[in-house]
Amino acid sequence: MNKKFAEKFTAVFSAVCMLSVGIVSANAAQIDDGFESVTENTKSSDSSLPSAYSAIGYSLVDENGLPGDYSSKALGFVTPIKAQQYNDCWALAGTEGFETKLLKLGYPVTEISHDHANASSTTQSNGKGWQRGYRDGGFTNIYPGYLTSWQGGAEIADVGEIDFSKFKYSDELTGDKTKYGTTKLRYLDGADSDEIKQAIIDNGAVTASYATSNKCFNTAGTTYFMPQSYDGDYIGHTISIVGWNDTFSKYRFSNSTGVLPQNNGAWLVRNSWGDNNSMGGYFWLSYEDKYIFGEKYSPNFTIDEVTPISDDMTLLQDERYGATYSFNYVDSNDITFINCFDFDENSRTLDKVLFETRSNGADYEIYYIPVSDGTPANDESKWRLVSSGKVAYSGYQSVDTNGYVVPLGRGAIGVKIKTNSDEVSQLGVGEWLTSTTKMTFLNDSNYGDSYIKYDGTTSELLDWYKTERNDMLGGTFVIKAVALKNDKIMVGDVDLDGDITVMDATLVQKYIVNLSELDNTQIYNADCDGDGDIMIADATEIQKIVVGIN
Repeated sequence: MNKKFAEKFTAVFSAVCMLSVGIVSANAAQIDDGFESVTENTKSSDSSLPSAYSAIGYSLVDENGLPGDYSSKALGFVTPIKAQQYNDCWALAGTEGFETKLLKLGYPVTEISHDHANASSTTQSNGKGWQRGYRDGGFTNIYPGYLTSWQGGAEIADVGEIDFSKFKYSDELTGDKTKYGTTKLRYLDGADSDEIKQAIIDNGAVTASYATSNKCFNTAGTTYFMPQSYDGDYIGHTISIVGWNDTFSKYRFSNSTGVLPQNNGAWLVRNSWGDNNSMGGYFWLSYEDKYIFGEKYSPNFTIDEVTPISDDMTLLQDERYGATYSFNYVDSNDITFINCFDFDENSRTLDKVLFETRSNGADYEIYYIPVSDGTPANDESKWRLVSSGKVAYSGYQSVDTNGYVVPLGRGAIGVKIKTNSDEVSQLGVGEWLTSTTKMTFLNDSNYGDSYIKYDGTTSELLDWYKTERNDMLGGTFVIKAVALKNDKIMVGDVDLDGDITVMDATLVQKYIVNLSELDNTQIYNADCDGDGDIMIADATEIQKIVVGIN
């Protein structure tokens, strides 16, 4: 994004509103009628599912080494087709993509609960969060936030069936049954077809949205094409794309619009309307469809990395809904975005830092920042660099922090984003949203959770919003820390044997003169005076402990 800032209202409505017929928001009845009329009477003999990239033969490999046709379904990387009960296509499609990723990784999967995603993304008991009920439609950025907050997905076998007749608020549900945490999630908005195809091969599926209308299906409900010239009614709908065929004939997209694609080729779509046609609930979507992979229903996404959640692992986060907006308000290409956390005995070692950004190609630096009197240190000489690199894509990033051991208590993680001179630094933020008629998301931000630093000054984020934007609601940065329990932390125990002896002092002396190497836990234990440097004074302190002087 260049240094022109679009009005927030316009950006939100065009990017995330999933309940539109033309440009008018649809109510639940309209959505239900639309789904029913599209899916009825669609049985036919037009079965067109491909074999898995020509039975592993890679038919028509293109110049980039990609097959001309591919199917995750044929390879067995899909669960049984689902049938939505409510306006929660976004939850079903996201869940299907998550299940497929787990199957690609070889993890045992029964069935992930899309009802849990739906219920977790409704209004909280305090009135905050997504301003929707479980029967209402959703938004395309809900599911990425749900996954990367480790609220889900959880298997039905673990969380049980949700009784919506008794369900009230989203904070009734927790993520404590989640077995697999999503750590990398990549947006594919405006991506070329080869990037999308590679994502399907690597991850099994891409979650995307298009505009659905009866008029654009063929009579069998097995092909779909909305031409660029279409100006009739439609409804936003989210699906899971699990394959493609470059030679799928354009003539098979005949429908009541009377317009055909100019070229062959189609995406294989896994839908959420049950086994409603001869393809068992799948259909073909033309590459040239008007809205697929466009800006209107972004973000489209693929799940790049999932990690099993162990008992010694904690996800520290100040928000649970992920990025509802991109913080791009400051005319600067060098900004540090900061979140504060309480590090306890179960979260002393940083394993990864997660953050959401659309600053693709920017340089990043990850810091541990000490906190004094509740405020992160403004003096960068006190910061500790724990990782650095380049943002490789737009979406949720996961950066290894090499086991950096943090002090016990309140501390902060800073993500410095440095772009080129023509672009502003930006980071995902949990911030209020509105549609044309109502509030759609209300953030649950707390004073002292997030800070921002640029031009040499660190500001508390809620104060910044009030001062700079006259905004009383503010937001929370999407920065999370995957932290591990570390039973080896004991100041002075440098060899990690559980005792403090003269051998520990000797090991420090060898480290100082480059005769030995220490890992992050050993470095923390060796820094007896806590000044961040390993010096002879630290070896002396260990010797004093050994002889009982301290």
